Amino acid sequence: MLFPHVSIITLNWNEKKILKNCLKSLFKNTDYKNFKVIVVDNGSTDNSVEMVKKEFKNVDIVENKENLYFIKGNNIGIKYALKKYNPDYLLLINNDTIIFEKDWLIKLVRVAENDKKVGIVGPKLIFPNKRVQWSGRRKESNLIFLIFQTLSASLNPGMGTDKRLSEFIGEVNTASGACMMIKKDLINEIGFLDEKLAPAFQEDIEYSFRTWKNGYKVVYVGTSNVIHLQSYTVNRHKEKSKEKLYLALRNSIIVSKKYFGFWKTLLFGLPIFLFTVLLERKNKTLAFSINNLRFRKNLLSKISILNKALKYLFI
Repeated sequence: MLFPHVSIITLNWNEKKILKNCLKSLFKNTDYKNFKVIVVDNGSTDNSVEMVKKEFKNVDIVENKENLYFIKGNNIGIKYALKKYNPDYLLLINNDTIIFEKDWLIKLVRVAENDKKVGIVGPKLIFPNKRVQWSGRRKESNLIFLIFQTLSASLNPGMGTDKRLSEFIGEVNTASGACMMIKKDLINEIGFLDEKLAPAFQEDIEYSFRTWKNGYKVVYVGTSNVIHLQSYTVNRHKEKSKEKLYLALRNSIIVSKKYFGFWKTLLFGLPIFLFTVLLERKNKTLAFSINNLRFRKNLLSKISILNKALKYLFI
């Protein structure tokens, strides 16, 4: 097998321990022969940068002076990698991931190399207990599911199931930004993550839609597995987690309107947005089901958040 160059980019902000575990697992359990790791640090104050310099001398570090969050931070990493290494692929991976299969990257590259029209490939994401967290949804044109996916992967058929139902390899609607590999040719053609969605959320959905709208494929590789702790940073930094619902709703509306238009977003999206504001999953590791739903707390404040986000439908 040939080994095209892969630049692996991971973003960090004040998560020294999580980042260290991620990097250790990546170097220990990756058999791929041609990759470079780039850490983009968003102005950490917990000595994350010093830790990387001391313990991972073969890692490049891009130091931002402030927290630029997910979209802008990753775009800086992508531009750095393109300029310095001119890689064949750029792989974005969260710092709250753990690599445990030595051939995980080989499997992704093999699928991407087999078809020139493959623009993005992504692995199966699993919880630490090995239950499926994200497995991609086979590509379809069902508008309800597509709009729902601008909000969340929680309707994913693999969510919380055993691995037998999620080992397919094929085209899907969307890839997960927690771990997705992008072909350089695709970036050169369609550009970077959409900074109109900054600071974060739904950027992977928008990039997936943009990919297949431009004639490229988004492919899920269910035989490649990566552990994802899921939103570790957002959940730990409570002051930011309070903004999550608003940002998810706002960006979902922006993305839905961009790809499906005003009227379809209003008619089909509004009920979905309202459903998302009113209800949440009891167990975050399981998919949406009647038995796994409950009303959110402080419903009036949640309705206010939706009302605030809806203005982007009319801009």
